[in-house]
Amino acid sequence: MSVGAQLSKDGVTREHEMNSLSLVTVIVILATVTMTFGAMIAVFFYRSLAPRFWGHLKISPILWLTTAILVVSSFTFEKARQRLAQNDQIGFHRLIRWTTGLAVAFLVGQAAAGFQILHSGVVLANNPHSWFIFLFSGLHGIHIVAGLIGLAYLLIRTKEPASGPRFQMTTRVVARSVSICWHYLDFLWLLMFTLLLLWKR
Repeated sequence: MSVGAQLSKDGVTREHEMNSLSLVTVIVILATVTMTFGAMIAVFFYRSLAPRFWGHLKISPILWLTTAILVVSSFTFEKARQRLAQNDQIGFHRLIRWTTGLAVAFLVGQAAAGFQILHSGVVLANNPHSWFIFLFSGLHGIHIVAGLIGLAYLLIRTKEPASGPRFQMTTRVVARSVSICWHYLDFLWLLMFTLLLLWKR
């Protein structure tokens, strides 16, 4: 086996090991996130059993838009990772900028929806159930901000062309880890949004 082939094989093995280690870290993080959101969803179900806690819930149209924005951000993230796998760092950076912009738009939209609900005439004191809109979107928004930190890191890291294969390998590993967390947050919001829309006491 030539020296070049051996180095290439070692690089693949090293990347596999880094991916495995990062996956363990991601699983621990997502397990914590799942327990947090799981507890809130359990409270949601419990409170739905008490008529005095439950009333008609009007969903702001903006939440439909922000949900679509978040789904599109997952799509652009995956397209970015495909570019990175092809060593197209410029294409990756451009798509990650789109993903980051969509994430910021999502947060702004969530905040706007909250203000709209507060000023829509809904009396929260008479419909405690409506607070779950703020609880779900607020807690989820905090985690999206954490995801934005990962996106910002990738933007900074790929702003200039990579200097070597080790740099590119590390970037791929980080991008994979952040993308798993991002898609999971996407799934959690879709789950909670569906509950707000469809769950009946």
